[in-house]
Amino acid sequence: MAKTPLKGLVPAAIFEKLKYIDPVSSIDDTVEDAGMASFQSQWWDNLPDYQMHLFLREATEYSLRVDHLKDQSSGADELLRFMPHVAKLVDKIKGWQPHVSTVPSEYVESVQHFNDVWRLGMLCFVYSEIYAMGPGDDFMQECVEASLVPIQKLSWLQAALFPVFMIAVHAHTEESREIFCFKLTEMHAALGFQAPLSVVSILRNLWERSDGTGAGKAQWREVIRDLGIELNILL
Repeated sequence: MAKTPLKGLVPAAIFEKLKYIDPVSSIDDTVEDAGMASFQSQWWDNLPDYQMHLFLREATEYSLRVDHLKDQSSGADELLRFMPHVAKLVDKIKGWQPHVSTVPSEYVESVQHFNDVWRLGMLCFVYSEIYAMGPGDDFMQECVEASLVPIQKLSWLQAALFPVFMIAVHAHTEESREIFCFKLTEMHAALGFQAPLSVVSILRNLWERSDGTGAGKAQWREVIRDLGIELNILL
């Protein structure tokens, strides 16, 4: 997971040395590791399940592969051949059937909202990181609009900050942006965590920049770097 937020923010030599805590390689289509899935089931009541973590890793590895091919003078044909793998990943995310959660009965209704937010957040991540789509793209706005009701109904944001952030960076209207800011501020007020306020600060800065520059991919990593904020949103 560590590679996901650090891409483009640390020197390449350091980035390449980062290792995953388990040896699974998503690009090689390695089957889900039962041991790691068991560990994940004990973290936040299996929300999200281990398969979603593999989707995140696969998307990160694919984005690195695509970036590498785009930098090669002869990489255009190979890039075209690789893109069906990305399309397959998108289909898997859309068709994701989450494993059973073990949340207390009073939170059961939020499980579907939580999983919907993760699904939509992962789609935003793929569309942005691999397809280089920005907030103005229809695919992005479909995800943002589809997320607003689940996010407002979700009882908690713990373990969902990453997908919430990935959706929010592409929010295009004042109404949708205020929904994200309200939920994050609500989380801070309820739990005393500082991370939600850092997310709000980054989002407001990013939205101001994107409104000023128009269309294009959301440069959220650059905003994090310029603000000097350490963003811990994968826990």
